[in-house]
Amino acid sequence: MRQSKRILLFFLAGVGCYAALMAPWPGVQHAYARMFQGAGNIVFARFWFWSEGTVVFHNIDSLKPGDLPPGVGTIQADATRDTVMVLRKVRAPQVGNLRTSSRYIGYSPTAMLVALVLATPIPWRRRGVALLWGMGFVHAFIVLRVTLTLAANGFAADKGYALFSPSEFWYGMLSRAQTLLADDPSVSFVVPMMIWFLVIGRQWFLRTAAPSAGDRNPSNA
Repeated sequence: MRQSKRILLFFLAGVGCYAALMAPWPGVQHAYARMFQGAGNIVFARFWFWSEGTVVFHNIDSLKPGDLPPGVGTIQADATRDTVMVLRKVRAPQVGNLRTSSRYIGYSPTAMLVALVLATPIPWRRRGVALLWGMGFVHAFIVLRVTLTLAANGFAADKGYALFSPSEFWYGMLSRAQTLLADDPSVSFVVPMMIWFLVIGRQWFLRTAAPSAGDRNPSNA
């Protein structure tokens, strides 16, 4: 019973921390979206192995005339997507664009990881170390999500700015991976939980789940 109570308290603390981190989103959206877009412009200035592919991230809410190249058209903001990614192939006349949400792609999984680490009842120094490792892993996951979106819906698709042309089989595999890891909302919870378990949760859970001396030797009074 003692172990079950500890796990339940951890679960409730995690839910509370996540809710507290997500609640101020309307106030932090602009700042986080700017960081998301700035990091995207650094990481995806060239699309990995194809130096002729470029991606530029823009904030939809602050677009001004001339920010987007000719051919992109009008970009309308909506309730969730705050970022437009402009895809271009060097020396190709066509350009493309994809819209995405900094909240669902980046902020939500990051907040989930932070909530789990903060809720874990261990010394704060160990929480800090785990958070540093975890942030590295969760941001690698965010980069993977954006990469899959750019590849499956842009650079590997049948478009004038495509960088590579996978076979039907491999394009199907790429599309399924993109649907699972980038589009499925549940992955924003599952992957951070896996990262938490890797960086700190496994050791804590094993110690918590192990029966205590009192539980092994109950009093017969």
